Amino acid sequence: MSDKDKLEMLLSHQAPCIKTLGGRAIKFQSEPPELEMEFEAIPEFCHSDKQVVQGGFVTGMLDAPMAHLLIALLESKFNPVTLDINVSFLGPSHPGKLNCHARVLKLGKNIVYLASELYQKERLVATATSTVKLVPVSSLS
Repeated sequence: MSDKDKLEMLLSHQAPCIKTLGGRAIKFQSEPPELEMEFEAIPEFCHSDKQVVQGGFVTGMLDAPMAHLLIALLESKFNPVTLDINVSFLGPSHPGKLNCHARVLKLGKNIVYLASELYQKERLVATATSTVKLVPVSSLS
């Protein structure tokens, strides 16, 4: 499956939570493994007089691209189960477009280490690292 086919697969099978975040994958490459997603933060995601995106939504915007990167890279044969996620909030996110870049730090047989960065208007607003367990799709049926 080509990288373009993998990106199309991600776009055609969007989970409701990704739609809620206004998310969509916009770039995928297998080598080195990287994925970019964009999100649309709406005022309903915000606190502080609807001006600052709540941290849980920011975390979701950092987590989803890491999971989607593995789904595409491994051609939907595994479900990525997050074992931990560590988030650093570097500045406020506001309503509007945000872009997230995810990459693989180390791909093991069952465990993967990932990182992602969230930008708004080319300003880095948050970063995350995560440890993910690969669970074969067949074992969840």
